Amino acid sequence: MPAPKKKLFKNTPTPGNEKQDSINDLKDQLTSIQSKIANIEGEGKEEQQKQPPQREVETLFKWESASHVYIPRGKKWLTYIILTTLLIILVILFFREFFIIAPVLAIAFVAYVLASVPPNKIEHLITTEGLISGKHDYLWQELYDFWFAEKHSHTLLTIDTQLGYPGRIILIIDKNDKEKVKNLLLNYLPFREIPRTNWLDSLGDSLSNIFHKIAS
Repeated sequence: MPAPKKKLFKNTPTPGNEKQDSINDLKDQLTSIQSKIANIEGEGKEEQQKQPPQREVETLFKWESASHVYIPRGKKWLTYIILTTLLIILVILFFREFFIIAPVLAIAFVAYVLASVPPNKIEHLITTEGLISGKHDYLWQELYDFWFAEKHSHTLLTIDTQLGYPGRIILIIDKNDKEKVKNLLLNYLPFREIPRTNWLDSLGDSLSNIFHKIAS
């Protein structure tokens, strides 16, 4: 006589057990998320500790000067300048060197502005971060080199930049402060004993001397 078949009973989960399992899963996920957040915050604090502390910007030297060299002229001088400029342009046209006309007009205009527009007082600062001149500031990495020049009884500090505009900064300084300014700038920029010039600079100096002699 064959043995009776045993009935197989499956353990079916009750609704109460399913709910408890879901709660446990949520707790595990929440614990994992909190652990990840703690790790991220810890890494952020380590990065902040590794970064060197930011130094405050320190003013090394400051002075005030006129915004530009000012040599007041009369109406007679202005008439001479216009006639001289027209004569130079005629010579340029004769030799067909048309590309020189624009620089000549620009130099004549600058000479007129320097002689007719009174300068403003501007404050300049040399800081550990760069140079501040009036409302403009320049970082050291934006500047290239510097030199000094004497023009019309003024000492000029000239700084070439690595910017498209302005390509050059010209500041008036007191002659007595020249060495002090030089020593400060040497910590950040190379100094040129012989100024760097191009044909436009030479043309500008030549015309400036001509215009200056006209007034003499």
